[in-house]
Amino acid sequence: MVNKKVLITCALALSSLIGCTISGYTGGGRDFTIGQMEGMTDVYFKEFSDNHGIIPGTTPELKKSQCIMRALGRAINGAFAGMRTEWSVEVTRDCSMNATVLSNGHLVISNCVVGMLNNQDEAAYIIAHAYAHNLLEHDNERLSTYLSGVSKKDLNIKKYLRTPDGYNNFTKAVGLPDKEGEILPYTMDHERAADVFAIQMMANAGFNPSGALIVWQNMNTRDELNAEKFRDIHPHSSEYLNELSNLVEGAMPIYRKMRTEFGRKPMCQ
Repeated sequence: MVNKKVLITCALALSSLIGCTISGYTGGGRDFTIGQMEGMTDVYFKEFSDNHGIIPGTTPELKKSQCIMRALGRAINGAFAGMRTEWSVEVTRDCSMNATVLSNGHLVISNCVVGMLNNQDEAAYIIAHAYAHNLLEHDNERLSTYLSGVSKKDLNIKKYLRTPDGYNNFTKAVGLPDKEGEILPYTMDHERAADVFAIQMMANAGFNPSGALIVWQNMNTRDELNAEKFRDIHPHSSEYLNELSNLVEGAMPIYRKMRTEFGRKPMCQ
């Protein structure tokens, strides 16, 4: 269950550029500290790298994704528990609409996200949404359900991740399809919380929040985006898209202010 008081406080703080703290503690459905999550996702990322085709070297997709992630990260004002100021970006070979931000400091994103979307604002929404899920510790909550009842003292995460079930569970917990293509959808509370955060993040960074609406329009009409799994993992009903439209409208004054008064005009095309 999303802590609505914290969510509202953070949304207001972002809009007024004051900043806020999300959590950093166990409880409320989170069984792991940020330090424990970093340790586990570090082991997971090594396994992930062995199992997926991460593109080596510098590519246009990598440069654009790095540019967007830097702009979003630097636009967040406040002391997030365990928050990093810089994030590594890894681009995978699979052509799908997928992205996740791991607690050990990596954005993992498909090469098609920035390669097939129309502009930087649309790609910024995909990345900001994944970033928000991470900062709101939704992966922690989801992983906690899989490891419920397992003693932290007895949990050998390396051994766990080297089992098919363990690796697949962790993959689904961080918002990606597992090896068999199975998914774990986020709850609507998770999606609403992530969108509130993502839209505010985009506006503060100087990305046009209306890119979020264009993304969802394209998700439902452009088959070449290969977005079926993304739609299933991040459910956005037609009714909910009306709520998203209201969020975008509310963030537009912040977006205009950031560009005109603060000069935040990212160039990640």
